[in-house]
Amino acid sequence: MRTTLDLDDELMSALLARHPGATKTRAVEHAIEDHLRRDAVRKLEELVGKIEIEDVSEELRRMDRTGRR
Repeated sequence: MRTTLDLDDELMSALLARHPGATKTRAVEHAIEDHLRRDAVRKLEELVGKIEIEDVSEELRRMDRTGRR
């Protein structure tokens, strides 16, 4: 998607310094990806202790080994 952005020069320089050799586009994409990843982790951390999850991994491994249910 082609987009025109008016970004702070110092902010862009700092971003490019963290990604030597990257184009401006790739540096901005990386920053967006990093932000989204961190936000997803934060949201998952907020759910800790709020959702009960039954661990069925051992049962699934047993079924996989025996081929039975």
